[in-house]
Amino acid sequence: METRIAKLEELMTDTRERLVRIEERLEQCATKTDLEALRAEMHKGFSEMIKWIVGTAIVMSGTGIVVMTFVPNNAVPKAPPPAPLPPVVIYTQPAPAALPKM
Repeated sequence: METRIAKLEELMTDTRERLVRIEERLEQCATKTDLEALRAEMHKGFSEMIKWIVGTAIVMSGTGIVVMTFVPNNAVPKAPPPAPLPPVVIYTQPAPAALPKM
């Protein structure tokens, strides 16, 4: 009987050690509420990141369009407009004088 009690006591100490290890590991495990909170936080972060990416893409596109229209129009100096030509002057001939009647 003594041997059985000694074995049970030894088994009990081993069981307690295992139980302590299980409890320590259990404290590190995530619960459903922890996972739901993490999921919500990740979703919020992803949506904010997508908004920033879309906004940045729109701004970059607008900047590119402005640069593409400004550079070809203003990069090369334009030639001054030609001087206006003098107006065309038409001189009319005076009407011939009437011949005297004889």
